[in-house]
Amino acid sequence: MKKSILCIIALSITILLLYGQTESYVVVYDDAFIGKITAGGDVFTQEKLTAAHEDLPLGTRVEILNIQTGKRVMVTVTDRIENAADLFWISKSAADTLQIYSIHPVEILYSLVGEAAVLQQTQVNQELFASLGPNMEFPLGNPWVPKILKGNTTSNGETIYGVQVYSAKKRMDAVVLSQRIQYHFDYLSYIEKKRLKNATLFRVIVGDFNTLEAARECYYKLHTDLPDIFLLEMH
Repeated sequence: MKKSILCIIALSITILLLYGQTESYVVVYDDAFIGKITAGGDVFTQEKLTAAHEDLPLGTRVEILNIQTGKRVMVTVTDRIENAADLFWISKSAADTLQIYSIHPVEILYSLVGEAAVLQQTQVNQELFASLGPNMEFPLGNPWVPKILKGNTTSNGETIYGVQVYSAKKRMDAVVLSQRIQYHFDYLSYIEKKRLKNATLFRVIVGDFNTLEAARECYYKLHTDLPDIFLLEMH
């Protein structure tokens, strides 16, 4: 019974990892390229977190996930490959982070980050954030491993979970997004005011959830349209 439960949990985590990302393959740069000039005009070195791709714009930031190890790395596209639409070349430094040591192509998942990601925004994402200010907080590390919010306590001391979807400088932006999330996804959210350094931010948090599984189900449903969301743990 325990083995079956563990298999179900592992499958659920795998689904979360796969959701909303693009399949591809990577190979590791050969040392013969060291010192050569890349398509972006830089001198290639194995020490930097860089990659080559057939058509992604030079300078594009890409997050790569090794499906087998669960390791992630952020690389910058600085070079070109020809006739290899489903392939990345990555530096040895990036490969080490991903724990990739094979000379053969390794299957990975990737997603674009920053301005390039805007090109892949869904229609729902565009409707949600139309006229709103930028998101001020992003996940650090693994977004479905809950970040603990210090200073948040429940009346009975139980652990509850939430999904942070947005952090704004203007309270009205947070209010508007909260209303739009209810309209598009039928999830209720609340706004938490938080003072961080020299700024006051208003966080939009979907919840509360009594179990981590329920929070992860919410994350799974929202992630395609809201790629920068992450889980929270509150005591």
